[in-house]
Amino acid sequence: MIILQMISFLLIALLLMSMMAKARPWKKLSMPGKTLQTVPLGFLSRLRTHRSNLMALLTGCVFGLLAGWLPLNIATMVGAIALVVVLMPMRYTLTTKGVAVGEISFRPWSDFSGFKANQSSLELAHPSSFGRLTLFVKPAEMGNVLKYVERHIHTVPSTNS
Repeated sequence: MIILQMISFLLIALLLMSMMAKARPWKKLSMPGKTLQTVPLGFLSRLRTHRSNLMALLTGCVFGLLAGWLPLNIATMVGAIALVVVLMPMRYTLTTKGVAVGEISFRPWSDFSGFKANQSSLELAHPSSFGRLTLFVKPAEMGNVLKYVERHIHTVPSTNS
């Protein structure tokens, strides 16, 4: 039983480290190209960015509490650390060569085959469904972001009959 507890604690720690790496990596990414615009992420955008890790942490903590192997004070600490990470400022950086999410991930414009804009999100399509990137942008800044995206991502019009 102790082995399962240790594996669970390790997985929770890895989820927290993954969240922290998105917000504040050890080594900052050098972004190629000239910076066109930096878009800060609001609180809801950061929640959406970390949503998969947050859901996994919530599920692990709830099941750990219900099963009795996770003490309440540890679950509270995990929640507090996750909240602190979500509150850390993050940004998108649009450059002439691509887009950076935070300071850890840079994707060149050539990776994307098109885009779809909603009121508060911009989905950059990739030929593979696993390669897409969704940017959560405030509606007030969507026009400026779209201006740069339209300039760099050339979509081929579909010929549906």
